[in-house]
Amino acid sequence: MSPSDLRTMQQFVDYALESWHQGGLMRWADSDMPVEMRDETRPIVDDSIPWKPIPSTVSAGDLEALEERIELQYPALYKEFLRYQHFYEFWPEQQINFFPHVIAQWKDRLLAGYFQSWEPAKLIGQRYIYFADYSDWGILCFDTNNQRPEDNDCPIVLIDHELLYDEPLPMTILYASFADLMRSLRAVQENPRQLEE
Repeated sequence: MSPSDLRTMQQFVDYALESWHQGGLMRWADSDMPVEMRDETRPIVDDSIPWKPIPSTVSAGDLEALEERIELQYPALYKEFLRYQHFYEFWPEQQINFFPHVIAQWKDRLLAGYFQSWEPAKLIGQRYIYFADYSDWGILCFDTNNQRPEDNDCPIVLIDHELLYDEPLPMTILYASFADLMRSLRAVQENPRQLEE
C-alpha cells in the first residue's frame, strides 16, 4: 500500500460523502442511530433520521480480532478504509454499495455479511471475503487466495448471488486489487464522463 493509494482512498470517501450530503441523501431509518452520527442541524422526516459521517473509531486490535475470527487477512488498504470514516451509506457511480459502517454496529454488520447473508462455506470457507454489494444482483469479495505478500491486497471478484450455489462457483475479476478499485472510483469522480465511454 503506497501513500498515494491511501490518499486516493481518502479522497474517494470524502468526495462520495460530500456528494451524498449535497444531494440530501444522508438519511436513514434507524431509531437506534448513535447520537454521535445524528445530524441535529436537519429535521427528522417521518422515520428518516439525518446522519453525518464521523471519524472512525475502529482500532488495529478490532481488525486483528476479526481476522482471527474469519481466519483470513484483509488488504491493508481496506483496513485503512475501515479506519477512516463511519457512515451509513453512499453509492458510487459504479453501483458498488459498501456495507454500512456505523459506530458500535460495524463489526456485527461485517460478521453478518460473512456468516449469515450467504452460505459461509461458499465464501469464507473458500477464502472469499464479502465486503460490498454490486447493484441489486451481485456481491463483491476479496479473493484472498491470491493476496500479495507485501500488503495482502488481492483481486476483487464479482459473483451473481443467484449463481452462488453453482459448482464451480462462477465469478468475474472486476478489479485487480482494492487499490485498483479505489483508483477507478476516484477517476470517475474526477471525470464522470468516463462512465459514458
